[in-house]
Amino acid sequence: MLTSLAPLVVALTVLATAVMAASAAIQAVRQGFDPFGAVVLAVVTAVGGGTLRDILIGRFPVFWIEDLTYIAT
Repeated sequence: MLTSLAPLVVALTVLATAVMAASAAIQAVRQGFDPFGAVVLAVVTAVGGGTLRDILIGRFPVFWIEDLTYIAT
């Protein structure tokens, strides 16, 4: 049962990463950031929360180093 849920979990995680990046980019545009600043803010926001979570629970390497799909998103 759990193995059949793995693709769904990955898909939802990638979707959540994309939504966080989009919300950060929208906020960056509202604040008048240049395109480079908006991209940096979007990437930091998208992977920052999961990175902090992994560090606090002692999971190394962090999720986006094992699977670069999250950075490509």
